[in-house]
Amino acid sequence: MSERAKKIAFKGQVSHRHEANPLLSEPGAAVLVHRGVARAIAMACPDGCGEQLTINLDERAGPAWRHYVGETTVSLFPSVWRDTGCGSHFIVWRSKIYWCDWHDEFEAPSDDIMKRTLQLLTDRFASYVTMADQLGLVPWAVLSACNRLCRRGVAEPGTGKQQGQFRRKATA
Repeated sequence: MSERAKKIAFKGQVSHRHEANPLLSEPGAAVLVHRGVARAIAMACPDGCGEQLTINLDERAGPAWRHYVGETTVSLFPSVWRDTGCGSHFIVWRSKIYWCDWHDEFEAPSDDIMKRTLQLLTDRFASYVTMADQLGLVPWAVLSACNRLCRRGVAEPGTGKQQGQFRRKATA
């Protein structure tokens, strides 16, 4: 077994899934399958187990991940959690792989994202995914901002059924 990848190694774009296979030679290597619309991301499992993953991006083919493409990066939402094979669980944000079992800390969002996220928080719990959609951002950026706002004492996280939701902390 190879060492776990820390970043996505984007190898390009193909029209059909099978065309990606020769490009997936190292953990974290990824290829976009695009035929009219983005169909999938083919990836060599970043865990180093040697398996290839197909991450569906096309809602017409069933449950699909969202993908966000920056000038030089790619992000996926939600996390990828393999329930077969190696069982790895990871997040792809800005082409970096965050391993869920290692409790990797997300990189800090910009001051602008922190400010915009704080402006959306009210006294009612709101999902970080909903806030990200309102702001036009990758959900991981808003989750990171919410967690930092909680550590600063200006926001609080939901628990139980409200996990993944945040609100502005009441002031005394």
